[in-house]
Amino acid sequence: MRNEERNPMGLQRQLARVAMGATPLPGKTNFLEELGIPTPVPTVPGSIGAVAHEPFLAFDLKRMFDLLVAFTIGDFPSGAGCSDYFNPRSPWYNVFYGAYGVRSYKRDGNPWGFKRDGRPDVDEMLEVPRLDYNFLTAGELGCPPAKMSFEVREVTSGREGAWQFADVACIIPSGLHRVEEALLPDLTYYAVFGVPEEDYLAGGRESYEPVAMRGRMYWRPVAERLTLVWGGLCPDTAEGQALLRIILGALTPLYSQR
Repeated sequence: MRNEERNPMGLQRQLARVAMGATPLPGKTNFLEELGIPTPVPTVPGSIGAVAHEPFLAFDLKRMFDLLVAFTIGDFPSGAGCSDYFNPRSPWYNVFYGAYGVRSYKRDGNPWGFKRDGRPDVDEMLEVPRLDYNFLTAGELGCPPAKMSFEVREVTSGREGAWQFADVACIIPSGLHRVEEALLPDLTYYAVFGVPEEDYLAGGRESYEPVAMRGRMYWRPVAERLTLVWGGLCPDTAEGQALLRIILGALTPLYSQR
């Protein structure tokens, strides 16, 4: 059956935009918004034009922080039943960008991503995308633990104005998968990402395959125990890195002066 027949008038895309706009879900709160800290996520060409705000509490994460994820993803091509997040031929493959809020419960009282003496802790900060890509994204899409492949390959860090930054080359587990191989997926994620197109897995491609990515993240304390983070991660290809430059070019003026 053709994509257009399975997805008339882009209904899956409309569902995704509504689902993203309906976050946080009832019973959850955006703790950054409550503190008056904005997390703007600009629309760039090829993105879906909607933003999700997903909070995760420390007791659920089994980590010493609460996490707020404000993000957007690639659009749904005409007639497609899923976002280009699943499309291995697209520079948007496994891409989301936006901001994190990290509310720390470390015993030393410091915000996440910083040591006791105030110096940045890059390894600690990288625990957030490791958690996100392994568990909160691929994991919620049914990725088994054995395929949670997040691995940092290269890091260069520094400072720009008030912001610490890290340029990161890494491997992540793809969200692309055969639905029948998914291990207990969160079905609400399909409302946002859609269901992967079967032909995206042609040619022997594996579900949740490891993918080389490269990106940049910025972070700084913005309140007691609270760290604001922004940036993006894109495929380590010429097209993916061109997209990363566009994303960072759109995010930078919204955050750099804060």
